[in-house]
Amino acid sequence: MLAQPKVLLLSSEEAESNAMENVLSEYVILQNARNLSELEMFLEGGIYDAVFCGRSFHQGEWNGALRKVQQRCPNLPVIVFCQTGSEREWSEVIEAGGFDLLTAPYRRNTVLPVLEHAVISYEARRLHNVTLSPMKAVS
Repeated sequence: MLAQPKVLLLSSEEAESNAMENVLSEYVILQNARNLSELEMFLEGGIYDAVFCGRSFHQGEWNGALRKVQQRCPNLPVIVFCQTGSEREWSEVIEAGGFDLLTAPYRRNTVLPVLEHAVISYEARRLHNVTLSPMKAVS
């Protein structure tokens, strides 16, 4: 994993955001977005390695935020997090294109491995796309 991946944290609930910040802040370069307009502004102005999005974002509009990320940065992994979750919620996140669903309590030993996997997968997709680009031009 990168020495300090750049992570965008999207959450509209302060307690939820603080809990995830406590886990991530020591290991990542963290930027917080509290609404969709901030999300768009940060995605336009920066390069990120992963996005963490609270499932409770604006009364459950996490999937709208996920779509915005996918439109702007199609391969950028979005990790959704929530206080409680079941297999049904996990399936919804995966079907919507999310990378994974994390449930509370948020601890380093559960959050950081998911982040590491997301960043490695993202890097691999970027490298794959770069190596394919010259081949497309030749075809």
